[in-house]
Amino acid sequence: MHTTRNPPEHPHGWNWNQRRSVRPGRRLHQATDATAPSRLRIGRDLRHAVEHDEFVLHYQPEIDASTGHMVAAEALIRWQHPQLGMIRPNTFIPVAEDQGLIGKIGQWVLETACAQLHAWHAAGHDLRVAVNFSVEQLRRRDIADTVANALERFDLQPDDLVVEITESICMRANDRARENVARLAHLGIRLAIDDFGTGYSSLSYLKRMPVRILKIDRSFVVDLADGPDSTIVRNIISLAHELDLIVIVEGVETPAQHELLRVMGCDMVQGYLVGESLPPALFHDAFLAPRQHTIVEPERI
Repeated sequence: MHTTRNPPEHPHGWNWNQRRSVRPGRRLHQATDATAPSRLRIGRDLRHAVEHDEFVLHYQPEIDASTGHMVAAEALIRWQHPQLGMIRPNTFIPVAEDQGLIGKIGQWVLETACAQLHAWHAAGHDLRVAVNFSVEQLRRRDIADTVANALERFDLQPDDLVVEITESICMRANDRARENVARLAHLGIRLAIDDFGTGYSSLSYLKRMPVRILKIDRSFVVDLADGPDSTIVRNIISLAHELDLIVIVEGVETPAQHELLRVMGCDMVQGYLVGESLPPALFHDAFLAPRQHTIVEPERI
């Protein structure tokens, strides 16, 4: 497994409800954001980026915590700015939402991720892909049809796709968004709750929404071996399994964290211990080309 250490990275690069603002990774992101391009320039250039296909997707592996076999790759968007270089989503996604561009960007992510998964399947690699949806996407009347058309276009099964939404989106979802989530689930799409534990809401939405996967936020992993975080994570895993949910823990960076999570019964892990996010060609070379065995799914999936 790869042990490259980089600053912890949220798939979107931001959180609606940060659980803890004093983590080392949080401070690093704040410092990075302070040197980011101005919001004015980002806003000015973003529409051009949408029109001229300046975005790229990187992929990060998710593995079975017990066997080490890769199960999925999460698609993470980047903006390849012609002058400023690679820009992470925490810089431009909020601006895209303000400018009403998040729908177009989300559509591009969905289609690009599906096309990439089709190519991996054609090459004999058995895995699924996870994409992140915004609340704006979930409120679109045609989102279920859009997803179904993308799957058909790229010869994918609904079970090949995981749609991730944050816990805060669940809290803010209106009736239309909840109806669309139900439609996606009816198609056979896997729904994952991302950043679980960062909100302060009732857990009742887990009963109302057809969730199949729970992703525990990385903020619980930093002090996993000490204090209350270990008890919290153990209890979340137990609760999720009682609800017949798959549990993925994000931000795993050390073998000790991985082993402790395995003992707790965590189903899958993701983080820099497993591998950093990479563009498709490098992802293939690092995680697909060397494999000599069939990728198998965790028993619960």
